[in-house]
Amino acid sequence: MVCLLLTQSGLPGDIPICYFVREITLEGPMIVTIVTFNLAEPTTLGEITKVFQGTAPKYQGMPGLLRKNYTMSEDGRRAGGIYVWASRADADRMYTAEWKKFVEGKYGSPPVIEYLHSPVMVDNREGTISVAA
Repeated sequence: MVCLLLTQSGLPGDIPICYFVREITLEGPMIVTIVTFNLAEPTTLGEITKVFQGTAPKYQGMPGLLRKNYTMSEDGRRAGGIYVWASRADADRMYTAEWKKFVEGKYGSPPVIEYLHSPVMVDNREGTISVAA
């Protein structure tokens, strides 16, 4: 465990705060995917939250999925998710033709999937920094 001394503003005279961080080394590079799709009709945050709550259980315990955040644009016209995967292979197992058809059928348009490398991930809740080997 490492103690990182940080200040609130970074200005001289601030009282430093010690954050204890546990560093985790992962076997390979993590992959982040950003999935977006246009909605057939604009929606509200309350409405889309109910829809997302209905699909969330299918992602619990999914092999290789480290985290999923559901998203909606501020104007309510686009939605999707930000996924953090242990590997590209894990992500590829998810984004099948069947999954894409499910998304299009449920939300009215096909998903657009962007793949990104994530060499370092900070998790403030867990107090960890994960680094790809």
